[in-house]
Amino acid sequence: MNKFIPRLFASFFISGASWVMAESGATPVYQLADVQGTFIQVPLTHDIYRYARHADLHDLKVLDAEHNALPYQLVTLIPTPEKSDPKIITDALAFFPVAVDATPDTLRQLHTSQTRIRGDKVQVATSDKVLDNKTPEFYLIDISKIDHAITSINIEWAAQPDNQYLEVELEATNNLQDWFSLGHATLVQISQQDQQLKHNQIAVDISKKEYDFLRLKILRGADQLNIIRMESQQKISPLADIPDTSESWSIGGQPAKIQTSVYFAHSRAKTQTVSAWEFTRDEVTPVETLSVDMGSTIYGDGIKVFSRTAENKDWQLLYQGIWFNAQVGEKWQTSEPLKIYQNHDKFWRLEFTESAKNYSPPKIIFSWQPTHLQIITNNKPPFSIAIGREANASSNQQVFNQIVSAASPKWMSANLIKLAVQPEAIITETGKVEWRQWIFWGALVAAVVVLLMFSLKLFKQLKMTDVSK
Repeated sequence: MNKFIPRLFASFFISGASWVMAESGATPVYQLADVQGTFIQVPLTHDIYRYARHADLHDLKVLDAEHNALPYQLVTLIPTPEKSDPKIITDALAFFPVAVDATPDTLRQLHTSQTRIRGDKVQVATSDKVLDNKTPEFYLIDISKIDHAITSINIEWAAQPDNQYLEVELEATNNLQDWFSLGHATLVQISQQDQQLKHNQIAVDISKKEYDFLRLKILRGADQLNIIRMESQQKISPLADIPDTSESWSIGGQPAKIQTSVYFAHSRAKTQTVSAWEFTRDEVTPVETLSVDMGSTIYGDGIKVFSRTAENKDWQLLYQGIWFNAQVGEKWQTSEPLKIYQNHDKFWRLEFTESAKNYSPPKIIFSWQPTHLQIITNNKPPFSIAIGREANASSNQQVFNQIVSAASPKWMSANLIKLAVQPEAIITETGKVEWRQWIFWGALVAAVVVLLMFSLKLFKQLKMTDVSK
């Protein structure tokens, strides 16, 4: 009997300690596959927040095959624009050398005769036929048939010692009478042995059909100038093509029990009847934008958007304004998504006007930029992503930073395989850790008290035995 009590106490302590330690461990929810290399990077979808209890993922761990914790960090990668070459549209221009004192009527006749002879296929007129055998005062350039914007005028000429440098002035008109300056430029075309320096482009900013004619004046280098070709160019710089790497998902709601507004600060009435819907999401992903999917319901009126962290908290107004959903041709168009800036509230409420009471149930569409997990692995695969009690984030980050700074790694991609673990099991298990520990330590104290009582009783029996002797 005397030996049985200490043994029972020891057995209870060992089994209880094992029980508590097992409960405080981490549960793998994903396994890494196709791992190549030591420095691994994987994106985490919003599904990880169905298991995690913290919006900052402090309860996330990365484990090897022996359940050793691996260093990691969470990063948000900003997509970089994809580079693409600009598009250039080039058109040959008809140009005509014009003598001194040419009248607008002369210019019209010149242009009309030239275009009538050439018809639809306009050929380039060169300056070898100078009007009246004189050096032209300027060159008339026809841009009336250009159906797009012009960003530059290119001039090709036969370089001679006297016209390697050209100083030019470019003007524009619609009526061949009122001229508007487009600026001055210096053009260069030098050839020496096997080297060539060429700058023959005049930068302009002419909108589509803004002018019909240009006037090119040669301020320097006009003598014996033989212009071979003129052409217009439109350089179209592509918009930065930023790949969309955001993730979106939707949740459905239920008609709210309270169909009066929870916010009517600008109304004199004590209550305001609305059409209200409430939503509950099963994760705490820090969403960045919110949109409302009203399907094929036409709507263009006021809306209020609320959220809160718990059912016993007050609703917080996030947006109040106009929301529309309308069919334009064959497509439906709706308002731009609302920016809600890293919101991880679980409870949501939409309030429409009272006229929307019989509308189809709306959905809320959330969107966020997925977090990337960078992991430093070892030689003990397979590796898993687990959820447990909060890890020591500061020490993990210090170890991670020291290894990365010394290695200058190249991050390799891997795949995530979802394990058959229910989110409810993770939440229940992690939620039980604290009270199970209290039960264990309470039982341990009770066992110690019982042991002391048995020891005291045994001591009294021994004392009484000694006295009887």
